[in-house]
Amino acid sequence: METLARRPNKRAEYTILRSEQLVGTALIIIVRSDITSNIRKVEAATRKTGLRGISGNKGAVGIRLEYHDTSFCFLTAHLAAGHLNVEERNSDYRTIVSGLHFLKGKTIGSHENVVWAADTNYRIELENEVVRHLATSDEIDMLVAADQLGAAMSSGVAFVGYEEGPILFRPTYRYNLNSDEYDTSEKMRIPAWTDRILYRGNSLDLEKYFRAELKGSDHRPVYALFRAEVQIVDHAKRKALQKKLLQAVTATGPDEKLDEKLQSLRIDMPMLPPPSSGTADDWWNGPGHPNGVFDPSTFDTDDRNSTNPFDSSSSSHPPSMHTSPSTSDDELYKSAIKASRNESIRDRTMRKPAPPPPSRTTKPSALHMTPNDQI
Repeated sequence: METLARRPNKRAEYTILRSEQLVGTALIIIVRSDITSNIRKVEAATRKTGLRGISGNKGAVGIRLEYHDTSFCFLTAHLAAGHLNVEERNSDYRTIVSGLHFLKGKTIGSHENVVWAADTNYRIELENEVVRHLATSDEIDMLVAADQLGAAMSSGVAFVGYEEGPILFRPTYRYNLNSDEYDTSEKMRIPAWTDRILYRGNSLDLEKYFRAELKGSDHRPVYALFRAEVQIVDHAKRKALQKKLLQAVTATGPDEKLDEKLQSLRIDMPMLPPPSSGTADDWWNGPGHPNGVFDPSTFDTDDRNSTNPFDSSSSSHPPSMHTSPSTSDDELYKSAIKASRNESIRDRTMRKPAPPPPSRTTKPSALHMTPNDQI
């Protein structure tokens, strides 16, 4: 913020709207101070993915907001590292999308505009020497063709529905600190575009996508510039229009009843297709039940292998995914009843007989008490 405050020829003041952090993954939303009154419903959420969701060294941070009447969701993430761990990265993405939630059940997909600015850790599927040569020769297209993230998006296993601007810059990872030279350490990591910006939203228009030549890290940061169309609703006019429409609908004449008027209202709806094509190929129209008519008397109630009365008997068809070769529920029930009866019989045979009741040959004598007797 001090850097922004010291910039020359500034035309506006900026402020931190919201920030959130998950271990080393941080997201900060900075906005112009004069538009904060038009921003509402600001929330933040995190989702861990490290060590099967226990550790926060990998995961995502999301901040959502509504600017006027358009929703935005901004995300940063740190996915699984390692050149070969492509499936782990894909799994991290799916975990974040399904597990990062805001208040009132909102998810990432609940928003009109979504922007990811993340260390995705996707690599380039080429040999180290080849990647370094192509990168320093600015043969960008050949590198893009071997990019793991591009392959994941094309195959539909990660970031489905998102877009990325054209990559016209060299791989941003990994550099020696304060140098333009790619990693010369013992690991000699293969250069790659690990840091990416992906977006989704009909109102987002990408104007620029490039890397910044800041050398204080082993990554070169990337940045993007968007223009967005924002919907602005006049809530006072909308409320007045709703009230006017309600009055028009509920208003009645001298001899008119409200119930009859509401019943006579017609709402034009698009024509729906018929429920079925009515041809012989329909699923419900078969030899044993023409036109969907089924005769219950033809159904064998003792056949427990079929769960659908329209299915053929199991003797003429091999078991399918809808049937199970295991013991049926009816057989299990009968076995349980039989076992219960056997146990009851066994208990009766092993139990000692009860003693006979006392003899009642003579009547009990009457109880005589004298005044001196005490109870």
